[in-house]
Amino acid sequence: MNRTSKLLPAAVLLAACSATTQVAQETEAVRDFIEAADLIEVDRIRIGRDSGHTYISDHFVIVDGLNEEYLAEFVRRCPELTRPDFTPEMVDERRDPGNLRARFDTIRGCRIDKLYELTPEQAEELRNLGDAPGDEVYMPPEEES
Repeated sequence: MNRTSKLLPAAVLLAACSATTQVAQETEAVRDFIEAADLIEVDRIRIGRDSGHTYISDHFVIVDGLNEEYLAEFVRRCPELTRPDFTPEMVDERRDPGNLRARFDTIRGCRIDKLYELTPEQAEELRNLGDAPGDEVYMPPEEES
């Protein structure tokens, strides 16, 4: 076996470990935020017909409630959140179309484990979690012609 064929499996393994570590760090950062902010866990939230969610990580999303935003944590990692296609397994389960309930309902087919209340400031902080200072892209205002 030549040197190149030995290095390829090692590179693939290293890349997989790096991605796994990043996912674990993101998940741990959100869990630390939950604890530090002393977020209040709720069993259900009221949602509207057009309620959506904002991706935070494969374990967390911010859900648009009727008047507030909430953090949803999944039972397991949910890679379906970022899939561009839709499969039958991603159909959501709802016992009541006006409510989203922890431990019973799903988002993109992934069972929700916990729901937490968020203030607008906390929701914004979660959206920016993991962004290093300076990661934001500055776009100067367009000049009128």
